[in-house]
Amino acid sequence: MEEMQNAVELNDVQPSPEVDKPSKFKAFLGGVKEWFRKFTVKLKRRPMNIAFFVLIISSIVYLCSLGNFSQTALNIYVNWLGLSVFVNTLFCILSLLLFMNSFPKRSKKPKIVMLVLLFLFIAAMIAFDIVFYININNAYTADLNSGVMTPEIQARLDEYVQPALRSTIAHIVLVGLGAILTATYPLYGKLINKINTRKVIESTELKEEIDTEEDV
Repeated sequence: MEEMQNAVELNDVQPSPEVDKPSKFKAFLGGVKEWFRKFTVKLKRRPMNIAFFVLIISSIVYLCSLGNFSQTALNIYVNWLGLSVFVNTLFCILSLLLFMNSFPKRSKKPKIVMLVLLFLFIAAMIAFDIVFYININNAYTADLNSGVMTPEIQARLDEYVQPALRSTIAHIVLVGLGAILTATYPLYGKLINKINTRKVIESTELKEEIDTEEDV
């Protein structure tokens, strides 16, 4: 009888169901979602970082095109080309420093003096870009129409003149966009603050936290 009773008791015991572990894909999506949540939280604190990122991209675009700018200024003899390249190269770096000083981390309000200097530097870069583009385009078109330029010289000039002109336009657009984003960061900052970044705690996670507190 005891053996039969033990057998019945063993049959009544059922293994506890295993907790389904999340798949690797779901874990990856959860990690990406958490990264975006933390990134949005940082943007809520400093929305002007969007403008700073655009200015960094504009500086990278210009500095990476210095070879084409230098070759264009050396081979097409027009006044102010070398000065335009030099000033914009210098201002690309100084504008980033001015931006960081305009919005110090421990201050809630921007420094007006640094901010005014930043916009002056941006205006100067756009002005020198326009001067560079107009002078290069006019001189290059005049050389083509004069008939002096041979096809070999034209092919050699096209290797850096056309990329330099495209990079100039890209720099003007990016710097102008950075200026607009810098001036309007309080507006889109309010829109970013409306994004819900609260972390949703699932019931399983909440139960685990309660269990750990009881064990303590």
